[in-house]
Amino acid sequence: MEYYHLRTFVAVAEEEHLTRAAERLHASLPAVSAHVRGLEDELGVPLFVRTPKGMRLTDEGKALLAEARRALSGLDAVLKRAGALKREVTGVARIGLNNEAARMRVPELLAVLGRRHPGVEVHLVNSSSPRILDAVRQDKLDLGFVYDNIIEPGDGVAALNLENVPMAVVGPTSFAARMRQADWEALAGMPWVWFSDRCPFQYLLETSFSCRSLAINKVMVGDNDATLRTLVAAGIGLTLLRRDDALDAAAAGEVCLWECAELSLTLSLVHRRDRAGDRVIAAVAAAVAEVWGLPGHRR
Repeated sequence: MEYYHLRTFVAVAEEEHLTRAAERLHASLPAVSAHVRGLEDELGVPLFVRTPKGMRLTDEGKALLAEARRALSGLDAVLKRAGALKREVTGVARIGLNNEAARMRVPELLAVLGRRHPGVEVHLVNSSSPRILDAVRQDKLDLGFVYDNIIEPGDGVAALNLENVPMAVVGPTSFAARMRQADWEALAGMPWVWFSDRCPFQYLLETSFSCRSLAINKVMVGDNDATLRTLVAAGIGLTLLRRDDALDAAAAGEVCLWECAELSLTLSLVHRRDRAGDRVIAAVAAAVAEVWGLPGHRR
C-alpha cells in the first residue's frame, strides 16, 4: 500500500466521482481508477459501488475511511516534521570577540539565535582582532568580530561590515596645552605608548604618520586598551583609544583628547570564505546582520 493509494481513496470518497477526484488530485482518470482497484485488491474488500451518478462507498469503505484519514494525517505530520528538520540549523558556533560582549551586542544576538535557531550552541572567546583573525583562518573559530584593516587580500576570509568605530588620540592631562595646537608633526615628536604587532590601532596610526613621512617616538608598548589607558593616565605618553573609551577617560580626568583629526576603524564579522555555505555560520551571520540593523535584514 502506497501513500497515493490512500490519498486517492479519500479523494474519491469525498468527491463521490472519479473525474472530480482526478481533477482534485491533478491526476489522470485512468490513474485514479487504477489506484482504487489496486487498493481494493490489496485490502481484499470492495471500497466503492460504481453507479451511474458516480462512486458510492460500500459498508467496508465507510468503515475504512476514518482510518485512512487518520493514516494520511499521520503521514502528513511525518512529512512536515521531516521538512522542519531539514530546515533546522544545529551545531556549535565558536565566536571571537575583540571587545566587551555588550558592545558586540551579544545579548541581542543570543536572543535572536534562541528564537530562530535554538539548536545552535554558542561558544564565546574574548581575544584581540589579529588573534581572532588567525583563529578563523585556522578553523579554530567559526566567526569573529575584528577591526578589518588588518585583513590582507590573501587571507581567505569574508567580512561583513557592521559599523565605523570613531577613534581618538589621547594624552596625559599634563600634555593638554601642547596637544591643543599640535599638528601631525608635533604629535610624532611626542612620546607614544605604542601597540603590539598587527594591532589595528597601530596600522591606522602608521598609515596616518607614514603618508606624511613622519617617524614616531615610541617609548613603550602595551597590548590591550586598559593597559594603554592606564599608561597614558600615568603620564607616559600618547596613544589611540576608541573614542567612547577616550571620552570616558577624559570625563574621569585621566586623559586629554586631540581633536584635530577624525579617525575611525571598521568593525566587521569575519569567517572563512570557503565556509560561506556552512549553515551554522550562515545562521549566525544573518542574526548578527539583523541585530546590527544592516539593510535587507529584518529586525
